[in-house]
Amino acid sequence: YWELTNACGLACRHCRATAMPDAAPGELTTEQGLRLLDDIATFGDPLPHIVFTGGDPLRRHDLKLLMAEATARGIGVSLAPAVTPLLTREKLAEVKADGVQAISLSLDGSTPEYHDGVRGVPGTFEATLEALRWAEELQLPVQINTLVTSVTAADLPAVYELLSQHTLLRWSLFFLISIGRGTQLSELSPGEAEQLMGWLNSL
Repeated sequence: YWELTNACGLACRHCRATAMPDAAPGELTTEQGLRLLDDIATFGDPLPHIVFTGGDPLRRHDLKLLMAEATARGIGVSLAPAVTPLLTREKLAEVKADGVQAISLSLDGSTPEYHDGVRGVPGTFEATLEALRWAEELQLPVQINTLVTSVTAADLPAVYELLSQHTLLRWSLFFLISIGRGTQLSELSPGEAEQLMGWLNSL
């Protein structure tokens, strides 16, 4: 996972990177990024697979170049964009043409109240489902990431039912780690986590 930038248009309550609207000081330049790709290319066979994330990787002006250069070196590429107005059907078609093998989207609840409450921007729930439909139309594999907290855990069965209507690469549950802005939220207790694991095992 390569966190390309701290810049992001969302204000997620659990963001471990404490992403902000603008890039953070000290982010790698394009030249430094290309040197990093050269280093990764020396790792040997099989080469690592890079997930470009952030913040929002779509905020990087050189994302297209970095994806192309990674692909040229034989390094597989996936993308974890934030669901903002920068993420359009045209953009998804473009990144697929540029060699992106899969994307991940975050869906933290079965309703706008749950999801938008976590993401901090109204309308993100509907926009996420729309982005998922676009990816399906483009035959771009999608991983859905869902945050697990003491508040959202009760909604997971409804999220599962909602996602069952779609074709996914995988559904990945991200248990809250109380760092960054995530300190505002509460983790599951050990007993609650064990109960949740039992439910998941029964699916």
